[in-house]
Amino acid sequence: MKKLLALLCCALIAVSSASAQSNSSTEKCPPVDSSAAPEGPASELSDIAVHFEVPEFIEIGLKDGTLERVGGVIRYSQDQQILAWLRQGGQVGQLAESSASLLQRLIPEGVGMAQLITGALPFLNIGMAGYSIVEHIAGIRVHEAELERIYDRVSEEFQRDREVEMLAALNSAENAFLAKCDEYKLATVAQVNYELENARAQLTRDLDELLKAPVNKENIANIELASMYQILAMKVCAMSTRLSLDIGEEAIALNTLKKCVKEHTDFAEQFARKWIGRRTAHYFHESVSDEHFASFLRIEGWLQGERDVLAELLQKNRKYFWQGEALDPLIGPGIGRPIDEDPLYKTALPFAELLIENVQRLTGYELELNSLLVPFSQWDAYERARIDRHIGYVMLLRADAARA
Repeated sequence: MKKLLALLCCALIAVSSASAQSNSSTEKCPPVDSSAAPEGPASELSDIAVHFEVPEFIEIGLKDGTLERVGGVIRYSQDQQILAWLRQGGQVGQLAESSASLLQRLIPEGVGMAQLITGALPFLNIGMAGYSIVEHIAGIRVHEAELERIYDRVSEEFQRDREVEMLAALNSAENAFLAKCDEYKLATVAQVNYELENARAQLTRDLDELLKAPVNKENIANIELASMYQILAMKVCAMSTRLSLDIGEEAIALNTLKKCVKEHTDFAEQFARKWIGRRTAHYFHESVSDEHFASFLRIEGWLQGERDVLAELLQKNRKYFWQGEALDPLIGPGIGRPIDEDPLYKTALPFAELLIENVQRLTGYELELNSLLVPFSQWDAYERARIDRHIGYVMLLRADAARA
């Protein structure tokens, strides 16, 4: 009882202190002058040009391998020097057909990636800058609602715990974003990140369970669930990173991001390898379409960290080409059975590409933060008014990085 009274006294003192502070002078928490926010390009960024279409030399470089795209970052393949950054325009995603031009030329056409342009699958934002906290929060809420619609594997109690944790974190994040008092904002962001970490830990446990499940048609829904859970966990990580950036803690933001990148890269590698299979000779069978075969090669290229993996795959798989066991994913156990009209790989390949694309975008966030030319607040505000008026994706091109 004494402990309870003591706690109540402490609470009253804290409330009284907060009230006194709010009624005193505003020296500690002055109102924010919105007119002071940078509206145009920072002087340090004078060598950055905004492009609404892909420059020809970048398109050629991506095709011949001298350039590579890692999420929302384009860099030279050989020395990893960053050349350009991608950013969303004002209404990207709402009008997919108007924003497809730039992205279609940067992302290879394929079974999974083709759905990116139409917005049929959930993806992480293409860049860290240019997306406000409010947009992060709204995106997570929409995603959470969609997940509730399709997810029925965990108990209601566990589901409810995660929902409550996430809702509390999102509400606190909104308060932090709206706060004009720096001290309140700092304290609130710390609490939000704690709540987000708890929610993310529960999502990670669900991902682990999905990874352990057997590969078969009974569990094929696990592929979609894994992609939904992974992207939600990544959005939570991205919002936590964005909150740290918003209060000027760039080192903390980058540390958070690095941990998330490693965790989700490991998961995507394991999940993709498990669902596309280790004996991959069946992807060379005549019944597999060119699109699915190209998708398989892209996935293998990412898993092996190589651009051209065809020769190595042929060497590894040729001894299995005529064995029934290697063709099981197509025809099922036993020789002579009809070819399966809906084999697992038709679902596995697109979602494996989805997992990889999201990991690449998260990795792109890390590259973006590592390559900032100015503090994040200026980077985030660069050309905002002009970019927001553009419906679609834009490219920030660093002029001094272009090579003959």
